Amino acid sequence: MKKALIFGEYKIARFLPVLRDRGYTDFVVYSAVEFDAALEFDAAGVEVKLLGLDWEADDVLRVLEAERPDVAIANPYAHGQEQLPIVYGRAAARWDGRFVAHSAEFAEVACDKVMLHRTGVKRGWPVPAGAVCEDASEVADAARELGFPLVIKEAQAQAGDGRFFAASADELDAVLAAGLAFPAIVQAFKVGEETGIELISAGGELMRWPVVSMGPLDAGLDPSKRARVTPYALPERAAARLEAFLTDIQDNFAPYGPWQIDFAVVEDDIVVLEINPRLGGLSDLGATGSGTDPHAVFTAAALGEPLPVARTRSVAIELPSVEIPGTEVPAHPEGADVMQVTARKPTNRCFVNTDRMQLVTTVGDLEAGRRWVKELDAAGLLRCSVDSAFRQLEQGFGVFGGTAEAR
Repeated sequence: MKKALIFGEYKIARFLPVLRDRGYTDFVVYSAVEFDAALEFDAAGVEVKLLGLDWEADDVLRVLEAERPDVAIANPYAHGQEQLPIVYGRAAARWDGRFVAHSAEFAEVACDKVMLHRTGVKRGWPVPAGAVCEDASEVADAARELGFPLVIKEAQAQAGDGRFFAASADELDAVLAAGLAFPAIVQAFKVGEETGIELISAGGELMRWPVVSMGPLDAGLDPSKRARVTPYALPERAAARLEAFLTDIQDNFAPYGPWQIDFAVVEDDIVVLEINPRLGGLSDLGATGSGTDPHAVFTAAALGEPLPVARTRSVAIELPSVEIPGTEVPAHPEGADVMQVTARKPTNRCFVNTDRMQLVTTVGDLEAGRRWVKELDAAGLLRCSVDSAFRQLEQGFGVFGGTAEAR
């Protein structure tokens, strides 16, 4: 009998079949939320226990000692768990068994925005112009030097928190008056296309999914309200800069498992916005567009299996939507592969305690995709503009006729 221990409940239903196929029969899932496992997945052999969001490395080591798993896997999700990768990395360095987690050094760069900025400046990464600030007076000094508009980010915060936009001195004063946690990074706001890429590092290799466009950057700083599409073709210079950035991290910071980069394409170059040391908002779109599920790949890699190659098989779009009781989602384009992700299922949530959902689908025909977007909007289900969804579809079809190999 083989035992797997998983820290984090996110998308756990995609981990279990892979583990079972490899002979694992005993599973312990440490979850940040309470849920009925039988309603979420095949719960045979699965025990769910409570994950402490304030845990330190010693707490994680106590769990490992008590459970003695054949493999332990760090599977953090954004909500409430954003800083846990640092803890997992420190614990993994002290554990004598197999614990698949990023190094603490990588996790610190990924989880702390001030650390990312300082490291980026030191290593020549394409980070936005900015300044680390320890108090309000330093924020004011940075604003005078950089000029408006600005983005202000607290060093360590949970997903969706600790990020602010200021287009004027008055708006900056309002951010400070509301209470800003220091240290914080003040950065010049870059106008460009927000994009992202999902990756997995294991066995010295790096796997990547096709680049995703999350639409033009906006003052709301919330890509979850925008349509996303894959594939997206980077300008030649931007692709080279991304490649150099990925190589430096892979070679020098020991990532081990999934990670994601959000970056802006500004003219023909990139600006790195953040690194996430986990699977998250791009994994469903990556799975749908390539047919290769990041969660299943990560599970197999945690057991020592080689990484495959993910390739674009179709244009795929993810539409921010809303669940309305009694309102059915219009029929998807014929032949489409569809994923409907709701916040109702605790282990499959994209948000918390909301009626939001994401509709992820392949689109084989541009006009069929446009018709479906219009039907969603007419039903009151679409949370982004029709025009923005059309723009994303057009971008995807504009590049799909070229090479199908993931970049």
